[in-house]
Amino acid sequence: MSRRSSRLVKNCRLKIFCDFDGTITVNDVWFTSLARFIGNKDSLKSITDDFVTGKINGREVTELHLGLIRGFSEELLMSYLDEETIDRSFPRLIEYCRSYGDDIFVVSSGLEFYVSHILNRHGIRVPHFGIGHIVDKTSGTVKGVFDRADEYCENCAMCKRNILLVNSSDLAGEVSVYIGDGASDYCVSRFADIVFAKGKLASYCWKNNITYFEFKSFDDIIKKLEKLRTSGKLRHRQEASVRRKDVFLGG
Repeated sequence: MSRRSSRLVKNCRLKIFCDFDGTITVNDVWFTSLARFIGNKDSLKSITDDFVTGKINGREVTELHLGLIRGFSEELLMSYLDEETIDRSFPRLIEYCRSYGDDIFVVSSGLEFYVSHILNRHGIRVPHFGIGHIVDKTSGTVKGVFDRADEYCENCAMCKRNILLVNSSDLAGEVSVYIGDGASDYCVSRFADIVFAKGKLASYCWKNNITYFEFKSFDDIIKKLEKLRTSGKLRHRQEASVRRKDVFLGG
C-alpha cells in the first residue's frame, strides 16, 4: 500500500468480515451438501458458469439454483452438514481478534440455516449473516428470502457490502478487513480497507487493481495482520474510503 493510496489510522480497531463457503469451510457447502437435493447437475453447472462469467447476477443464480431443488428436508440437510469440516485455523483468528478487542463477522451468500448449524457445531459464536429460506414441505421445494439484499440493488442475494458499511466506521478509527474466495465477494472487496483473497476473488482483485494479500489458511492472515499492526501500517485504503463515503452520501 502506498502513502498516496492509503491513510494511516492510529490506535485502530479492526472490523473483520469473512466469507463462509470455501473460506471458513473446507468445501463449498452450497455444492457439497445443499446440491444433494438437485438431480439436474447439468443445469446446476450451466447456471453456475453463467454466474461466474457475469451473465447472471448473485440474486439470479441463487433463485435458479434453489429452483432446481426437489425433495428438500432440513433434517436430512443437517445430516449432510455434520459431514462438513472447517479450516482448523479459523478459531485461532477468532482468538486473535478477541485478544485485541477486534470484531469478526461471518457473511455468506449461502443459507443462514447451514451457516448457523456448522458454526454452532464447532462451538463458534460470532455474528453471522446469510440468506433465509422457506420450505414447501408438500413439494419439497425451497425459496430464498432476500431480506438482506440492498433495496436499491438486486445484484446480490445478500449484500455483504451493506453488512460491512453498517458494522464499521471510519470516524471511529476502524479499519475494515475482508476475507474471501469467490464471485460473491467481488462487490464487497471494493469497499474494504484490507482484502485477503484466494481463488476467483484473488483473480478479480488482480484484474481490477484492488490491493490484496493472498492466503492459504487463517494463520497466514494472522501473521500479516500482526505485521501490519506492529509496523503501524494498518490504514484506510483511499479508494475504498471514497466508495464508502459515496454510498453514505447517496452517490
